Amino acid sequence: MAQRKLKVRGVYRSGSHLPIWEVLQEAGIWDKAGIDLVGFEYCAKPPDAERSLFKGDIDFISGDHLTPYALVAQGKPIVSIASPVNGQNASVASHQPLQSIQDLRGKRITDTPMEGRDGGFHHGRGNHMMYLIRAGIGIDDVKWVEHEDSEAQFEALKAGTADARFISGTGDRYKEAGFHVLPLGPLPMINGPTLTTSYTVLAKKKGLGERLVKALVLGIHFAKTKRAKTERILEKLNKRTGESYSYRSFERMPKKPYPDPQGVINAYDLGCIKSPEAREISPLALWDLIICGNWITPALSINCISVRLVANSGLGFGAESAGWERDQTVS
Repeated sequence: MAQRKLKVRGVYRSGSHLPIWEVLQEAGIWDKAGIDLVGFEYCAKPPDAERSLFKGDIDFISGDHLTPYALVAQGKPIVSIASPVNGQNASVASHQPLQSIQDLRGKRITDTPMEGRDGGFHHGRGNHMMYLIRAGIGIDDVKWVEHEDSEAQFEALKAGTADARFISGTGDRYKEAGFHVLPLGPLPMINGPTLTTSYTVLAKKKGLGERLVKALVLGIHFAKTKRAKTERILEKLNKRTGESYSYRSFERMPKKPYPDPQGVINAYDLGCIKSPEAREISPLALWDLIICGNWITPALSINCISVRLVANSGLGFGAESAGWERDQTVS
């Protein structure tokens, strides 16, 4: 008997998420997962996306990494179930050569404001703050020269009103302009097209969580095993949107989209900077990996996953505090 498709609506929080969802659409993977995607639109503001989720207007959000921690602390039924991107890479462009990130202490750094006009947290700025924090530099140990626009930040650096700027990519533009570029290496961080939904939605639409994870896993598998077809899909997407998405967006995606433990902790810490009340909950309180674990490896108990996450992350709490039972089984 054919599986009845579930009608699903979603939103994506950033255009950078589009490549994986475009693969799912063009490769017919939504159909294979038993999903009829009847709506998928861009939503710029986290509060708008979350409000639509709680009202039942949508079934999932692609993204939404930091603000949900405050919602969980308030008892809202929001939950993340898979994370296909668990890290970032950044460099620092500067007037003077830097030996290490420690040389940024006391410097003027141009960046986006920590909060947008809508009150949302700028994740990019948060990533840059986390680089400093992990290096033992307080976010008040530097002076932030804030500009909403990326080009304005570049001009601030050129004009000398800022000493440095965090950048992504190779930094060729900055090198050509005479700036020094210091690569910082990878930063564990939950970002990209994370699957975020609500327990209310999952209870109403039985099996939806498993189908969403299945679609995501099949999409990643398609991209990794059918590069030529995937690149053709990206070419059409670029032509339609005017963007320049590349295959590189798939290279950092793991075959199994479990969240990285340190990435969870770093995202949680940023969420707590925005909303200190989130300190009342554990970093794993937003996450439910039963769905991800059951579909990817049916024989693998979520208890194994939760214990492994806690053990690897060095967190000072047991599996019980995340709502799971302790189990000594080793996977």
